[in-house]
Amino acid sequence: MVEYRPYLFPAVLLLLQTIFTILFGLYSEYEYFPVSNVTDFENPPRGVVEFYYSMFTDIHVMMFIGFGFLMTFLSHYSYSAIGFNFILCAFTVEWALIMRGYMFDWNDAKQKFIVDVRSLSTADFVSASILISMGAVLGQVSPLQLIIMAFFEVPIQVVNEWIGTHFFCANDGGESMFVHVFGAYFGLAVAFVLFHSNVLGSPLEKSRYTSDLFSIIGTMFLFCFWPSFNAGTASGIERLHAITNTYVSICASVMGAFLMSTIVRKGKLDMIHIQNSTLAGGVAIGTVATSNIGLHGAMIIGTLAGMVSVLGFHFLLPKLQDIRVHDTCGVHNLHGIPGLMAAIAGIVIVFVGNRSGYLDHLTDVCLSGGMKRTNNMQAAYQAAALGLTLGMAIVGGLITGLILRIPIFVQKYENFEDEPNWHLPEAEEANDAASLNKNLDRRFSIIPVASMNKNLQRRFSVFPS
Repeated sequence: MVEYRPYLFPAVLLLLQTIFTILFGLYSEYEYFPVSNVTDFENPPRGVVEFYYSMFTDIHVMMFIGFGFLMTFLSHYSYSAIGFNFILCAFTVEWALIMRGYMFDWNDAKQKFIVDVRSLSTADFVSASILISMGAVLGQVSPLQLIIMAFFEVPIQVVNEWIGTHFFCANDGGESMFVHVFGAYFGLAVAFVLFHSNVLGSPLEKSRYTSDLFSIIGTMFLFCFWPSFNAGTASGIERLHAITNTYVSICASVMGAFLMSTIVRKGKLDMIHIQNSTLAGGVAIGTVATSNIGLHGAMIIGTLAGMVSVLGFHFLLPKLQDIRVHDTCGVHNLHGIPGLMAAIAGIVIVFVGNRSGYLDHLTDVCLSGGMKRTNNMQAAYQAAALGLTLGMAIVGGLITGLILRIPIFVQKYENFEDEPNWHLPEAEEANDAASLNKNLDRRFSIIPVASMNKNLQRRFSVFPS
């Protein structure tokens, strides 16, 4: 009898791809605005390709290369880490374009949603949230479970952000609450439901020199392009603030991470800290990235974020397993805690004169006063948006985790192992290569190595011993 389980993954992909194709065909429409018609370059209209495209490409590189390589640290799971990141990100972008199209970009007159470069960037933001959740359960779920998780997570994330931005009118320019906090705690909630004791102390959950090296390549890509992530949809002076604040903050988090890693690891550095905590400043600055916080403010936030993230990896990560949460990539320490720091900074900055700039983005549909909302009320809604995000992420993650436990979806093989999902180079080929190298050494070595070293010493020694 043919085993059906391996074919569920392509069957689900085919079904969903067919549905997405029909929805795009019926309800999507391009949006274009020629740059020659722009009169206000401080606030250009949507559809201006030239204004958004460069930052969109940076964000796109972050999703597919940055996140992909960052997750390759597991020595026996590198194929799966970068491969599943690839398919999950592509799937999420399609699904997010549709969901955000209906929620954010719907045109009542045409009964269609618009698609432009800006909407591609915001779809990438949604994919970042799903990839963060993937990091929490990396190696513990099958590719089918990842697709099912993303299918349910995308609508919850989009609805949460729609409520937070349209009714609460909370400002989160760098998406620290709506992307990082949401993705981290959604993933942790899923990990809680899917927890199995066999993941603890698994001999396969380890890195090696080369896998860590590939992982830090992802870190470098994320580090270089993070300013574009936080400034991707901003314009005018706010785009300048977002770029400079993020760059200074993420540099400061590198300093904080190296500093604290050396302390907690007793004079040496830990590669896990350098791969992850060095990026914490990009997350922690997100909510206030577009605000006039001063470069000193960005440095304080970034330095603290790098230090706190290292402390989380060193002390808190092992403790999560005591409450049945196995956080493979440590997303709680890179995205969760720094995201909470960003949300708190967003509440505090409201009270510092007009530096936040939040009140400039109010509309008539904002709750509690509309465009006449006070600073105190804005701070309250910033806090409410954080509470809403945590609530929807945790509840949504718990429900999604229960769905992933349905027997038809459950992974039936070893955790943190590539072999069940990939055709890998045969071990015999590796052995043959080793034998070939030894034969070549014997064939082409004229003088035995030990004898050659002695001859060289005699030949080039000025004073014979």
